[in-house]
Amino acid sequence: MEPPNPNFFDLLAKELIYTILDHLDDDPFARKSFSQVSKSFHFLESTHRKKLKPRRLEYLPATLQRYRSILHLDLTLCPCVDDVTLKALSLAWNSSLRSVDLSRTRLFTHVGLSALALNCTCLVEIDLSNRPDLTDLAAKEIAQAVNLERLCLGRCKGITDLGIGCIAVRCSRLRYVGLRWCIRVTDFGAGLIAIKCKEIRSLDLSYLPQITEKCLHHILQLKHLEDLVLEHCLGIDDHGLKTLQASCKSMKMLNLSKCLNISHIGIASLTNGAQNLEKLILSNSLVVTTDLAKCLQSLPRLQSVKLDGCLGTMSGLKAIGNLCALLKELNLSKCFGVTDESLSFLVRTHKDLEKLDITCCRKITHASISGLTNSCLRLTSLRMESCSLVSREGFLFIGQCQLLEELDVTDTEIDDQGLWSISRCTKLSSLKLGICLMITDNGLKHIASSCSELKHLDLYRSSRITDEGIVAIALGCPSLEVVNVAYNCNITDTSLVSLSKCQKLRTLEIRGCPRISQVGLSNITARCKHLETLDIKKCYRINDTGMIQLAQHSQNLKQIKLSCCSVTDVGLIALASISCLQHISIFHVEGLTSNGLTAFLLASQNLTKVKLNACFESLIPKRIIKYMETRGCVVVWREKALETSRWD
Repeated sequence: MEPPNPNFFDLLAKELIYTILDHLDDDPFARKSFSQVSKSFHFLESTHRKKLKPRRLEYLPATLQRYRSILHLDLTLCPCVDDVTLKALSLAWNSSLRSVDLSRTRLFTHVGLSALALNCTCLVEIDLSNRPDLTDLAAKEIAQAVNLERLCLGRCKGITDLGIGCIAVRCSRLRYVGLRWCIRVTDFGAGLIAIKCKEIRSLDLSYLPQITEKCLHHILQLKHLEDLVLEHCLGIDDHGLKTLQASCKSMKMLNLSKCLNISHIGIASLTNGAQNLEKLILSNSLVVTTDLAKCLQSLPRLQSVKLDGCLGTMSGLKAIGNLCALLKELNLSKCFGVTDESLSFLVRTHKDLEKLDITCCRKITHASISGLTNSCLRLTSLRMESCSLVSREGFLFIGQCQLLEELDVTDTEIDDQGLWSISRCTKLSSLKLGICLMITDNGLKHIASSCSELKHLDLYRSSRITDEGIVAIALGCPSLEVVNVAYNCNITDTSLVSLSKCQKLRTLEIRGCPRISQVGLSNITARCKHLETLDIKKCYRINDTGMIQLAQHSQNLKQIKLSCCSVTDVGLIALASISCLQHISIFHVEGLTSNGLTAFLLASQNLTKVKLNACFESLIPKRIIKYMETRGCVVVWREKALETSRWD
C-alpha cells in the first residue's frame, strides 16, 4: 500500500507562513480560509495570532484553548462581559495580554477588573469608556495594573478624585489618560495625575466642569506632555490663566474648543513658551481678531489651526494670513465673516496648505476658489459644502490641485464640467456630491475614467444620476467602500448589480430608492462579504427574500435600517442569525407583529441598540425588554410619524 502523498503546503517554511498571515490581519474570512488549508496551517495560525475580536462569548472556552498568546483583545462586539468571563480570559492570557478594549461592554464589576489587573502582569492599555456606573472601587482595582501606559475612562461619571488618586499613585508609567466626561473629577484628581505620572504624553480633560487653572499649574510642568484636550472646560477663564507661571515646551497639540470663557489673553498665557506647538483647536470658542493672530505669532512651529464655528473679523482673518508659521491645515467651517478678500489673502501667504475646510462659508465666490487653487497646489483635502455663492465656473479651477484625496462639494452648483475638471485629481479617494442637482451621468463618467482609487462616494439626493452613471463608477472604481445613493428614484437593481463587483464595499445607503428590490440587494449580499452598514429605509420592494439572503451571506453586518419596507416576521427573524449585528432601526414596517419582533429580540445575541416605534412598547412583554437590557442592549422607543414627502 502506497503512503499518502504529502500536502505541499506542509513543506512551506514557518517564517513564510507567518509573513502571509501578517498580510491577512484585516480580513477575518481570509484567515479562516487559510487555517483550513491543512493541519499545519491550522496550528500555525493559532500560534501566530496576536489580535482577537470575538463576536460571541459562547465560543470563548474554545477560543481560549486555541489561541494561547493573544496580545490585543477587543470585546466591543460582546456587550455582555461579566466578572467570570474577565477572570477566565485573564488566567488564559496572563503572560501575554497587553491591551483590552471594554468600551462597549457591560455587566462586569470591580471584581472582574481586579482579576484582570492582578493576573495580566503585562497589561499596558485598557479602555473602560461608557460605563457611568463604575465607581472608585473599579478605579482602585485598575490601579493594581501597575504597568499601565494607556487608560481611557471616558464617561465613567461615577469615578471621583479618590479613584483617580489610586490610579495616579500606583500607575506611574501612564502615558495617555482620558477622563472625558468624568464629571466628578476636580482639580485635585487632575492635578494628582500630573504630579504622580511624570511620563504623561496625552491628557484629555474634556467636559470636566469642576476643573480650573489650579490643576493646569501642575499639568504644564509635565516634561513630556504633547497633547492636552480641554474641550468645554468652562471653569477655566482668562483671569485664572493669567496667574499661571508654568509653561510646557513639549506640547504639540492644544484643544480649547467650546471654552467660552477664554479669549486671546488666556490662550497667550496657556501657550507661553510652547515653542513646539503644532496644532491649535479653537472651535466654537472665540472671535478671530488681530489680537488672537498676535498670540499665534509666538508659535513658530504651528501647522494646524481650527477656527470652525468662530466669529471671524476681516482684520483678524487677514492677520492669520501674516503668521510666520507656514500652516498646513486650516479649518474655517461655519466661520462667519470669511469673505473672498480674507480667504484669498490667507491662501496667498499659506501656500503649503494641505487641508482646508470652508464648509458653509456662504460669502465666498469663484474668486476664492481661483485664488486657493492657484496658490495651494499641495492640497490633499478640500471641504466646501454649502458654499452657495460659488458659481459653476468656480469648480473648473479645482482640477489644478492634482494631489487632492478628499473633496466635499455637497449642496453646491457644481455641474458635469466641474466633474470633468475634478477628474484630473487621480488620487481622489473621497468625493461627496450630495444634493448636487446639476450633475448627471456624464459627469460621473469623467470621475470613473480617471479616479480609480475612489473609496467613498456620496450622491445623496443628487436626483439626475441614473443607473448609467453608477454602472460606470462601479466599473472604473473597483475599490469603493462607501456608497450613498439615497433618495433617488432613478436608481434600480441594475446599479446594485454593478456595485456588487466592488467587493470591498462596507457601507451602502439606498434609502428612498423605491425601484430597488431584493434582486439588487441579493447581488450585493452574495458578493460584498465585508458589508457592515446598510440603510434600506423606504425601499418598499425589498422583502423577506432580501433579508434571508442578507442573513446567509452578510455575517459582517453591524447596522441596518429597514424602516418602511416590505419585510415580515420571517425576514426579521432571519436577521437574528447575523452574529455581528449590533444596531437596528425598525419603523413603519407593516408586515411585522409583536410576536415576530419579540422572537427577533430573543434570538439576536449581540444587539446593543434597537430603535422601535412606540406603538410596540405596550405589546412586547416587559420581561423581554428587561432581559434585553440585562444583556446590554438599549431599546429606544420613538413616536415617529410616517413621512410622506420624498424629501423627508
